[in-house]
Amino acid sequence: MSKKTENIEQMEAKRRELDRKIRAAKRVEAKAAKEALLSERHALGVWLAESVDADSIESVQLLRVALESGQIQRHLRQEVGTDSPDSSEHREHEYGGDHRDVA
Repeated sequence: MSKKTENIEQMEAKRRELDRKIRAAKRVEAKAAKEALLSERHALGVWLAESVDADSIESVQLLRVALESGQIQRHLRQEVGTDSPDSSEHREHEYGGDHRDVA
């Protein structure tokens, strides 16, 4: 094997190692982003429940029912700029619930 061939093989091995490191770093970054989003969603839920004094399981459940009104969801989507055709399908898949309009 010539020196050029050895050099090429070494560079390819380095490239494969670098590719592995890049993929690992991207996975870590994606996981951190998901965890940050989940943390913010949790904080929002806590804030919302506290802001309306929903301090029992029953009152939190009633709050959720009130917020599941199709009219309220449409308004909130418009306010935060997430009003897209895919958004309701995504929530049904993500939460396993039926989030159709009830108003």
